[in-house]
Amino acid sequence: MNWKIGSFVGIGILVVILAVATFFEKSFGTDFVVRYVYHSWWFVLLWGWVAFSGCAALLHRQFRRSLIALHASLLLILLGALLTFLTARRGVVHLRQDVPTVSFQKETPQGKVTVRLPFTMRLEQFSVHYHPGSEMPADYETSFTIQEELTDSPVSGTVSMNRIFSYRGIRFYQTSYDADGKGSYLSLNEDRYGIPVTYAGYFLLFVSLIWILGERNGGFRSLWRNPRLHRLMMLCCLLVLASEARALPTLREDRAQEFGCLLVSYQGRVCPMQTLALDMVRKLHGSNSYQHYSAEQVMAGLLFYAAEWDAEPLVRVKDDGLRQALQCDKYVSVNQLVQGGNYVLQPYVEEYYRGKHSKLNKAAVDLDERLQLLALMRQGSMMRVFPARQSDGQILWYSPVDSLPASTPRAQQLFVREAFGWLYEYGVRREDDAVLRDMLSKIKSYQQQYGGDSVPASFRLRAEHWYNRFPVVGMLYKINLTVGLSLFLTLIFALLKNRSLPYVRNPWMRGGVWVLLGGVFVLLTTHIALRWVICGRLPMGNGYETMLLLAWLVLLLSVLLNRRFPALVSFGFLLSGFFLLVSGLSQMDPVMTHLVPVLSSPLLSIHVSLIMSAYALLSFTALCAIVSLLLQVLHRLPDCRLAERQESLLLLSRLFLYPGIALLAAGIFVGAIWANVSWGRYWGWDPKEVWALINLLLYAVPLHGFRVFRVPVRYHLYMLFCFLTVLMTYIGVNYFLGGMHSYA
Repeated sequence: MNWKIGSFVGIGILVVILAVATFFEKSFGTDFVVRYVYHSWWFVLLWGWVAFSGCAALLHRQFRRSLIALHASLLLILLGALLTFLTARRGVVHLRQDVPTVSFQKETPQGKVTVRLPFTMRLEQFSVHYHPGSEMPADYETSFTIQEELTDSPVSGTVSMNRIFSYRGIRFYQTSYDADGKGSYLSLNEDRYGIPVTYAGYFLLFVSLIWILGERNGGFRSLWRNPRLHRLMMLCCLLVLASEARALPTLREDRAQEFGCLLVSYQGRVCPMQTLALDMVRKLHGSNSYQHYSAEQVMAGLLFYAAEWDAEPLVRVKDDGLRQALQCDKYVSVNQLVQGGNYVLQPYVEEYYRGKHSKLNKAAVDLDERLQLLALMRQGSMMRVFPARQSDGQILWYSPVDSLPASTPRAQQLFVREAFGWLYEYGVRREDDAVLRDMLSKIKSYQQQYGGDSVPASFRLRAEHWYNRFPVVGMLYKINLTVGLSLFLTLIFALLKNRSLPYVRNPWMRGGVWVLLGGVFVLLTTHIALRWVICGRLPMGNGYETMLLLAWLVLLLSVLLNRRFPALVSFGFLLSGFFLLVSGLSQMDPVMTHLVPVLSSPLLSIHVSLIMSAYALLSFTALCAIVSLLLQVLHRLPDCRLAERQESLLLLSRLFLYPGIALLAAGIFVGAIWANVSWGRYWGWDPKEVWALINLLLYAVPLHGFRVFRVPVRYHLYMLFCFLTVLMTYIGVNYFLGGMHSYA
């Protein structure tokens, strides 16, 4: 029997089952697919068959030690998973103050079962730590004691998010807490055999991946030295922008900037008012400004000159169907939506909340929500610019319409209630520039005096002002897509005509392309670095940030490798432009917020960096495939020339495939370690976890020497199919399947 074929047939069946299971999970729930698929006896046997046939294939052939180590690591990981499945105990402990706890709730296929603990637990204290100046939790912490019957002194333990406590082989994890703050839920995991075996597999995996990539006579280094790769070759183009002007009442630009320098508590953090203004204008108008007015001027106009700005067609109606129903253009004024005291969206919104969720009703609700934000801003509830100290010492930020703590001095309360009224009455309405400036200065002084440690450091505020002033992403995606498409078409033309690229021959054009590539890379690097400074963390916490990272990694690869492989310049521009374009989609939110406590782990940064680096490399394999298939379709070269070009593209693709798979595998298993530290389990069969595993299984197939992949067309078609699974993993899961990873 051909054990190698048997192993990959099993993998193929696994991939189909895993993909189908994620869609069943969407319809029937996680418990259903866990019970009938992932934890079923036949699924375990299928994994066993894959492992057994893989071992048999290894024994029947001689492999390099690095490959043996790699496959041994995968077997160890599977063995660890099996031991965990068979021997581990999991459950939830509920602790209440002054109440001894002697048992926990264990999940079984038949339901929850109460199991006695080998000791007694007592909750000493539960506390929630908040980000300065906000009510957004930064961490949850539970302090408790463990008392055994035969010992006199209790053992103290503390658990928080991403920080576990181990006792007698039992690991405790922070899970949840009671609403009154006097109780805490801890996950319990006892896995004495699975953890050491699995960790040994992870360690061997990382060692073997590095070994394979660095091995002198290995496949990756042989590809790198292949002379055919030197023959791959590519041009340049520019983009120009324009604007228009119009007169509307608002603050002067310099005063609007001062207004934008005020601090406000927004999205769970303290930031410049400029940030709130930008987000508000983006939500209402779909851009960072309106005509020649800055976001701060637009916001000031909406606040202080409501009548004039309500007549302005500022609000974007995104849906064509809604525009037809309302008989309006792409942009409407607030007055057009409120005619004769009647709110024109009301019938559609009411239908939506009665259960009619058509595309038209959803569009109406979306527009209504944006208008409600405008109303909240005008009412003052979003203008949380006044810090005040709570009785417990925590500093929170309040709006003029909020109730301040009873302990707040009367003079301070009066200033909070009246400051904006004085600002409008004496500064804006009477057009007294000196008074306006003085009031803005007093509000700023108040913030510095009472804000305490909730006021961001000055360097972070400067970074945020620069970040807001130069929103480069919207410009870069246009430039990169335009240049990338031009260079890509030039590459195809040159390959078809069997010519070298113009800029390769011309040093001036070559220099221009490299300068443009370097400039784009520096701009994006600066943008990401500023976001890093502002957030105080690596910007990898949501879909927008990971797309920026992916675009940056693609450009980095192009910068590093363009001398050896000039064709990568077009790939870099085109792919980075596409990723930046996707980052600007409505589903991607560029607003900076604090991470939820479970995501505040250095393992998150490592996990996301590895996965995004893998996707960047694998995206290059997809572009190699597109170029090769276009050459095949537009077949105007002699057969020998066409075969040579396609073979060269295959080699280049495999050059990216090796490190791509290595980084993907490392990223997946770092994510598993993070999950074990945070939740007490390596793998939860979440849809994104499942599709990442599918990616790994599919991309690994061409590296196993199957003859079918020696034909370039077949290989490239397969790589395009694989990249579709990457898109499904990153985009499809987020927006169609959901799951715990849908925050990304």
